[in-house]
Amino acid sequence: MDNLIPKVKTVRVMLQEMGEQQNAVFKMAFKMHNTTNYEIVDQGSTHKPDMVLVDVDGSKGMLAWHEAKKNYQDVPVVVFSAHEPVVTAPYLPKPVKFDTLFPILRSLAQGGNIVEAKQVKPDAGSQSATANANVQNRKTTIRRFNPQRGLLGALRASSERQQDTAVLVDGKPVLIVFPSIQRVLLTVGAEELEKMCRDDHLAVVCKSVPDNPQWKEKAKVTIMSCLWQMAIWTAQGRLVFPMTPQTVFTLKRWPNLTRLAPVSESMRLSAFLTKTSVNLNILYKVMPLDMADILNYLAATYVTGYLATDNEFSAQGNKELASGTMNVNTHVPDNKMSKDALSAVTPSQNQPRGLLQRLMRKLSGGK
Repeated sequence: MDNLIPKVKTVRVMLQEMGEQQNAVFKMAFKMHNTTNYEIVDQGSTHKPDMVLVDVDGSKGMLAWHEAKKNYQDVPVVVFSAHEPVVTAPYLPKPVKFDTLFPILRSLAQGGNIVEAKQVKPDAGSQSATANANVQNRKTTIRRFNPQRGLLGALRASSERQQDTAVLVDGKPVLIVFPSIQRVLLTVGAEELEKMCRDDHLAVVCKSVPDNPQWKEKAKVTIMSCLWQMAIWTAQGRLVFPMTPQTVFTLKRWPNLTRLAPVSESMRLSAFLTKTSVNLNILYKVMPLDMADILNYLAATYVTGYLATDNEFSAQGNKELASGTMNVNTHVPDNKMSKDALSAVTPSQNQPRGLLQRLMRKLSGGK
């Protein structure tokens, strides 16, 4: 939420051998991203780069990468190309795709996305079979939480009332909710709020308060951003009740991520779920992300009303919230939903350009 959002990490990126259009694409992408602050630095900058991206498809070819590798030995020097490098190196493939750019950049910054030099390239069929086998074997165990309880539940209930409401813990007000202006007045700091959200047994009391213009004037946080942040703190990598791994869900609309607390993989998940309906098992199969990141995102979007779900919840799974754990695995039927989801994350041969390329083409007057 507005005054509780942690400071965004800055990653300085140096671009080498890039043309004007490629530079513009990266500048636009970095400007639109909010989870991490990516900053482009030049060779003459006083700031040391955290990563160097080298376009090796130009006249200098791999020579440009080898030169950069010598000059920047203690940071990732990435091969940016339409083809996999012939040497073992970090690799960012062309074209730049908005859905996958930032997860790859994050992996590169952490020393990942390394392509190993191969003497003999395996055939595509064996690679596909191996990848599918690995996906089928993915399995994890999850727990759930009830968003109607604790501090999060009190905020949700207070936001739906007609009258201004104070949420008290141990007799002291923690939040004052003003539904008429969709704002919340916080009376404690972010660390204390987070600690309270993580307490599944926190006792809270909601009490109506008289109209107070001075309190309203001090209320700077929106109910939406407060719900979003508290859902993340409360979820702690758990699935929001009453959803189950079989619940089908999609996004009603794209959340305004620039005004909400950052959630890992939120950009990628938003792009996928605005055009696809899936359940948790299928999502875990086609987008092998960290399960905690997925569940925190689902909690935030569910509580704020962005997530649309079906009404066919599992009666067995919803008998008792505290009955134990639930299993999520990638062994799902090869049905239409699964095929549609896989198609959504697979590059199309009929539309090879990424979103940013298409945007840049339109801005420059192209079709």
